[in-house]
Formats: sequence, C-alpha cells, structure tokens
Amino acid sequence: MLSLIILLAGTLVAEAALAQNNNDNQGTLGVGIGVSAPTGDFDRTWGRDMFMLGAQLAFPMRRVPILQGGFSFGYSVMGGKSTDVPVNTNFVADTTGELNTRCKVFSYHPMLRLSPLTGRVRPYVDGMVGFRQFSTTTKVTAQGVEENISKERNETDLAFSTGWAAGVQVTLGRLAYAEVRVERFDSGEATYVDPESVTVSDQGVVNFSTLTSNTDVVNVLFGIGLRF
Repeated sequence: MLSLIILLAGTLVAEAALAQNNNDNQGTLGVGIGVSAPTGDFDRTWGRDMFMLGAQLAFPMRRVPILQGGFSFGYSVMGGKSTDVPVNTNFVADTTGELNTRCKVFSYHPMLRLSPLTGRVRPYVDGMVGFRQFSTTTKVTAQGVEENISKERNETDLAFSTGWAAGVQVTLGRLAYAEVRVERFDSGEATYVDPESVTVSDQGVVNFSTLTSNTDVVNVLFGIGLRF
C-alpha cells in the first residue's frame, strides 16, 4: 500500500511539473486552522474535538486543466501534560526543568482535485489517500539551555486513510484568496495514548494508558492562500 501511495504522489508531481509550462494554469498554496471532530468508533472510544492546522498544495494538470494534483497535510493536538521535574546536568545551575508530554496527529495525503471554475468564487472537491500518524513525545527543557535536555517518543502508530474534501475559495485581489474547507477521513485502526491518562512521577517518569480504535474524523477549516 505504501508503494501505491508513493506511485500516486510521483505521478501527481510529474503532472504538476508539466503544467508549469502553461501560463494559463495556476497552482495554489493554502493554510488554515479549525477543528477536527472524531466520528464513529473514534468518537465512542475517545470522543474529544481537536485543534487543527492544515495546508494544501495543488498544481493544475496540463492534459486536464480542471484537475489538480497535490498534497494535503494536517496537524492536530489531542492533548498533553506539563509539569516541573528535577534535572541533573552540568550545563545549567537550575535543578528544576519543565517536562512536556504532547499527543499529536499528523496527516499525509496525496490528493486529486476537481476545480472546474476560474471565476472569483471557485468551489472544488478533493479525493485523498494516505495515512495518519499518532505520536506522543516527551521532552524536558530548562532555562538557559537552548536545546532539549532530553526528548523521547513514547508511542507512535500509523493508520491507512482515505478521504474527501469540499471547499470554496473566494479571490481577494489578484493572487490571494480566502477559503472554507470540510474534510472527511475514513481511517484504519490505530493505538494511541489517552492524553487524560498521562501522569508524571516526582522523578519525571511518564506513565500513560493507550486506546485502540478506528480513527475516522471530520475536519472544518478556515484559511487563506496564494495563487502562483
């Protein structure tokens, strides 16, 4: 399945490179913020909305200009915990540092976009296939030290994911646009840390429990972008 995703991404990039020879076509780069809401088994097992950042890069295809190939990236925060812990290092005078544990979700999806209109208001529909990564990391920092004193990946898992998105871009000036976008992902089973279960001992030892479920979500994003 990974080879299929790589092949799809390579095909889209090749088409995008050819499309740059046609000045009538425009690529887009958009970023947005919003909410990621679990659905189905994910909602029943964990069931908390997540803050989300998203970005999409799209290039028109030379052979079929109303189609665009590109890539969609997402970053969601499930939760975490921060606490003071004792540190023992020769580089700082303080004996106390801050331990931060964060549970995050990263989404990586090559996409194919249908965008038939070229006016001021441009609706579109995306089809996507890729995967979502659930990752929990812990790092210890201290005042006076630029780098992390320590950093550890506590748990990580991947889930295969397919989805679609529908959005509208409204042109602002010559190159900029505002955008609203709704995404739906049907994702496979993953094991992830329950942020509410994270505890830290006085010695800085992180303990947590995990949950396992399908990881379907609906995302709503508002953003801005540029045409090029």
